[in-house]
Amino acid sequence: MPPYLSGLYLTTSPLHVATSAVIILVACIAGYRWLLLPRPLLGIPYNSVSARRVLGDIPSLSSHPEGLAEWCIQQLGKLESPICQVLLGPSWLQKPIVLVADVDGIRETILGRTEFDRSSYVISRFSLFGNFHLNFKTDDSWKLARHWVKDLLTPKYMTEVACPSIESSATRLIKLWGTKAQRANGMAFDMIEDVKCMSIDVISTFLFGDDVEESMMIRELQQAQGFEFAKLSAGNHSAEIIFPRAEVSDFSKRLIVIGDRLTALFASLWPPSLAARWTLYMCPQFRRHFFEKDTSIRELIDRSIARATHGDASVKSGLDHMVWRETKAAAKAGRPSKAFTQTMIDETYGMLVAGQHTTSAAIVWMLKYLSGFPEVQTRLRQELHDVCGLALREHRLPTSMEISESLGQLPYLRAVIEEMLRLRQAVLIPRDAVRDTELLGYRIPAGTAIMIVCQAPTPPSLHSPYSETSDTSHGRPGKIAYHPSIFDPERWLVYDQSGKATFNSNARPHLAFGGGTRACWGRKLADLEIQIVTAMLVWSFDFLAVPEALSTHKALYDITYRAKQGFVNLRVRAL
Repeated sequence: MPPYLSGLYLTTSPLHVATSAVIILVACIAGYRWLLLPRPLLGIPYNSVSARRVLGDIPSLSSHPEGLAEWCIQQLGKLESPICQVLLGPSWLQKPIVLVADVDGIRETILGRTEFDRSSYVISRFSLFGNFHLNFKTDDSWKLARHWVKDLLTPKYMTEVACPSIESSATRLIKLWGTKAQRANGMAFDMIEDVKCMSIDVISTFLFGDDVEESMMIRELQQAQGFEFAKLSAGNHSAEIIFPRAEVSDFSKRLIVIGDRLTALFASLWPPSLAARWTLYMCPQFRRHFFEKDTSIRELIDRSIARATHGDASVKSGLDHMVWRETKAAAKAGRPSKAFTQTMIDETYGMLVAGQHTTSAAIVWMLKYLSGFPEVQTRLRQELHDVCGLALREHRLPTSMEISESLGQLPYLRAVIEEMLRLRQAVLIPRDAVRDTELLGYRIPAGTAIMIVCQAPTPPSLHSPYSETSDTSHGRPGKIAYHPSIFDPERWLVYDQSGKATFNSNARPHLAFGGGTRACWGRKLADLEIQIVTAMLVWSFDFLAVPEALSTHKALYDITYRAKQGFVNLRVRAL
């Protein structure tokens, strides 16, 4: 033994060993608690059991049968608080996320104040969207993207482009479902893919105009001509029938595959950046889809650039307007145009995916409610017949223009749709605190992710003015009051002394399209599509009851809140 070490061993004693062991043990415990255990934010309620395990709330969340949204709703209920925090592992990996119930004043506080901005939680899960404006904080890049699309929701463009594209796609859906209803012999069939095809046709025509090579609905119609009942397959339920799907074009197939992958990543518990990289670099089929997607959109942009150089008269499609806007902005600023860049490709494709995915989900919910509430369906159809009397007398469908120009006279149609949106809105609205602030008296540090939970229970101590025991403000004295979970379109109507109903869009709170500066850009288009499609379908069909096993309201939450099941049982109405 070297002489300089002999002293150490000579002075070692049982006491020294025990002391060293205690110090090491304390250091390990401290390191475990500091490095591995979640560190909750001060004062905000949380699950105490989760704070004592490395993975925090992840085991509870990952094993929940109803998914993220329902789990968040239940957390606030369990803790009996309008605010709580979710612990997702060690804090150096993931800071706690704050959940806030949609109680009075919260939406205005979070969505209307500058200390809250687009959430990094969402941006990280939208990474496959690339430079789509949903992926930006509220900065110059976001403002530029919004500048590109400012023409697309003007009354002129909605009238000349949106209405015809919605009408033609809805008419094809009606023809398709008329054929399916005849072949189905009173059995229910799945509507989700049909509605998605229709919405893809609408947003494709809206964005690309005559450059759209073919319609998905036309392919489905051609396929339907050969249906024979005896050759159709029965579903898992005795009252269900399965219709074969038509082959889709390569462009449409890529849109569906990429859209489904994007939405799946949003709800994944895997680290989003890792999942996105795995998709792009380790999955050859997805890598090929993304490459071909960029090539297709670049070709469409090139056509729009060519038209934009010929002046305003040649600008017709949505993409034409976007390119024209960017060309003008670049010339004014003395910079190169970004119409040739990946940003324009990503913005265009992002609108295509988000536009069809969210609107089709809403229409499916709408038709599920109409099937379940025949009295609502009957009253809605009568209102349409009264207002669109010329179409009724001429034994034809009302046109999109007749419907859109009569919306002021269709309060019940608007009330039914608004009530569906209230009940089936996106459950979680994420935001980030960009600086230290407060919510409901609790300190929120800068950088904290916050989620407004739109369907969370409201604690008894936080009464809403909408939970009174009477509803006299609607001119219906004595009617039982507002019950948030009940489907009741009447809550959106105000009656005058003569009994005439008027639609009141501010009657009840909801966040179906978000709110504030970052509210959904496409709300006007989505509203118009839902209104026209609902009116034309109710005019054309009786939506009959669907067996209970096929009519559940269980849902999936990704970039929207969509039904797991979507079946219809149709009876064709004579025009």
